[in-house]
Amino acid sequence: MKTFTTRQIGATGLRVSTLGFGGAPIGGLLRPAEQGAAAEALRRGLDAGIGYVDTAPYYGFGKSERIVGDVLRGRACVLSTKVGRLLRPGAHSKPLALGWSEPLPFHPVFDYSHDGPHRHAVGARHRRDDARP
Repeated sequence: MKTFTTRQIGATGLRVSTLGFGGAPIGGLLRPAEQGAAAEALRRGLDAGIGYVDTAPYYGFGKSERIVGDVLRGRACVLSTKVGRLLRPGAHSKPLALGWSEPLPFHPVFDYSHDGPHRHAVGARHRRDDARP
């Protein structure tokens, strides 16, 4: 597998590739993203040496996280996400007004509470089908 140059993030010791893969488009940002083609784009990026992937629950209301989880399963990669928005069951009435074409049937809610990041991590792991602690 090819690799890109990496850079350390601050004093963390964590290194990420200088080129990353942004998950918003595979979540259907502004236009539909066919799941198979989206997964293939991510696979090709990883095979080309990308070692950093960014996603969030907001991206396609979980769609990006689901695709990322399916592709990353069994692969080593640095994954980033965002906290502050949780997903609740039930389709949003106007997802395209928020920029999402054909999202999953959830609606985002803001949660910047003390326990919000933990709830986010649990939900994100579930959507990625990631059993790691």
